[in-house]
Amino acid sequence: MQKLEKLHSLHVIFLMINTITGVGLITFPHDVSQVGYGIWVMPLVYGIVIQLFLMLFFRLLKYYPNHTLLEINTLLLGKVAGNFINFMIVIYAILVIFRVIKFYVHLVTLLAFQSNPTFWIITALLFVTFSIVSKGNIISLAQYHILSFCLSIWIILFLITGLNKGDITHLLPLLNFTASDLMAAFPKGYFSFIGFEFILFFYPFIKNQERAFKHTSIALWGVVFTYCFITIASVIHYTDIELQHIQYPLVNFMQEVQLSFVVRLDNLFINLWLLLIVGTAATYIWIAKNALDQITRSEKNENTKVLSVLGVVFILLFLPGSSGEAIGKIANGVIYFNFVLVLFPLLLLVIRRVKS
Repeated sequence: MQKLEKLHSLHVIFLMINTITGVGLITFPHDVSQVGYGIWVMPLVYGIVIQLFLMLFFRLLKYYPNHTLLEINTLLLGKVAGNFINFMIVIYAILVIFRVIKFYVHLVTLLAFQSNPTFWIITALLFVTFSIVSKGNIISLAQYHILSFCLSIWIILFLITGLNKGDITHLLPLLNFTASDLMAAFPKGYFSFIGFEFILFFYPFIKNQERAFKHTSIALWGVVFTYCFITIASVIHYTDIELQHIQYPLVNFMQEVQLSFVVRLDNLFINLWLLLIVGTAATYIWIAKNALDQITRSEKNENTKVLSVLGVVFILLFLPGSSGEAIGKIANGVIYFNFVLVLFPLLLLVIRRVKS
């Protein structure tokens, strides 16, 4: 393992918050619109489920305070099986990066540019991401997340300006959806919360591990209540039918806000949101790089590994025709990869119990 840089509480909180909110905040109200006006309850549902996952994670991590999930895999499963799982984590990270960047590029070209400068947007995104991760320093990554959060997240406060134009009675009656509606919407909105598994990969770098569960939970519920605020604003402002047809409710909301000092608030929002997109991509590239370190049993040539991951992402983004569509469909199923990943610690706990 690389030299352990120690993360403080703020580092932990913002690493978690920014990794989760990289993309999902923009589409979440539309993704769970199937439950109707009750969508503002959905973040609480995800929060409870993910809190249970975090309890499972920390149950495993406390047995191995100086090891990441990547190292625990090889310790409990052996080199061959452990490295196979680690390689699958590399694939998972690449698919998340692919989907995050493809989503953002689509949004930018759809709303901000008349032409289609996809190549240059992707190249710039990957170059900036490389510059953040190239040092392989978790502290640098955490500092970037703190900075990007402070520069970008404040813009959602403009949602308050539109609340007086909506209908607050849309929030009633409470819980006006069925269990089948909830189960159907759950997978669609789950991608908006992907990123909480990052704690499995940086836990050994935390200075005060005894309070890491508390700080991680603070980050989770900070995200949950942010999502609640956004969904409440969306429900008040739009009808349930509109939410089902508006793919980017947050962006549409920004288009409706009229300010004397900003001509296009939605363009400002999209440009600032780029900071969070880069942070999310950098996080998963950092995971992929560390997985390759574990597979190769070497921390040398770190930049080569980062460039390799970015190169694969670049190629996937420009695959033509049916090949590109196939990768897109696989990436859209990344939540199922995540389900396997977050349940995997349970299997590791069982194996540890049997071995001991």
